[in-house]
Amino acid sequence: MVRWSMAWLVAFMCLLPAVTLAAEESDLPTVITQLSKIIPDFKLDYTVERTRSRAYVSEKQGGSVLTIDPDFLNFISPTALLFVVAHEYAHVYFHHQEKLGVEAMQLAALPTPEMAFEALASQPVQQEKLDALNRQFELDADEQAVKWLAKLDIVACSSDVLASIDDGGVSMVMDRSHPGFYTRKQLICRKP
Repeated sequence: MVRWSMAWLVAFMCLLPAVTLAAEESDLPTVITQLSKIIPDFKLDYTVERTRSRAYVSEKQGGSVLTIDPDFLNFISPTALLFVVAHEYAHVYFHHQEKLGVEAMQLAALPTPEMAFEALASQPVQQEKLDALNRQFELDADEQAVKWLAKLDIVACSSDVLASIDDGGVSMVMDRSHPGFYTRKQLICRKP
């Protein structure tokens, strides 16, 4: 029979990773309330549904809507969910979708963003220009989310937040419209 002293037991427990609870759909109203206290004119509806993108915001006539995949939601922690919602809302705050549409129309020389996005899919050189702009927008959204979380006394450079971006570098390896995990980590963990 092995007898463990309290000191050995405490030392062993410190080696185990901390257990972080997964976020749930019921966490979304709390996250939205927290962010509405620090972001002027913050208004965001949400839906939880299967999507190829883990989370995104669309701007509709009635306002902005966050769509988040249920599997992704259950993968991340409540703190990571706060970061994800702040990041996605930063795209609305900075009018990124509108700016991408204008840039796409200029690159494709077409009258609507929808037509331009579709046309650019078959023009790799022009598409790369749009992807480069989008990568910068992603970094801008990360930086703003870090600032908003800091106002809530939450440090974004944490293992659970970092796990929420690109699944630790695995998911977005081939997505040229987003910066890589290490580029994003460097920005999120940058000292002020």
